[in-house]
Amino acid sequence: MIERTVTFRDRYGLHPRSAHRILQLLAGVQANVTFTSVEGGGSPIDARSMLALISSGIHVGEQVRVSADGPDESIVLDSMTALIEGGVCHP
Repeated sequence: MIERTVTFRDRYGLHPRSAHRILQLLAGVQANVTFTSVEGGGSPIDARSMLALISSGIHVGEQVRVSADGPDESIVLDSMTALIEGGVCHP
């Protein structure tokens, strides 16, 4: 398992459209991916769950720990970092 702390950059926070983009990125990836709010604490959320993503309350500028575990973990972690720090839908 590997993890990285990134800054969530979508100006509207983690909303349904950005959650959908995250799910698209994870399609076909062989790794379990979770998000944990660094500032808000709490338990990790499954990045493959639309409901968990949109109810997470992650806001723009929030630090998020992204964890990946599986055969594609390094690839998905790099891709997820680029997506999140690039603004997902609304940079």
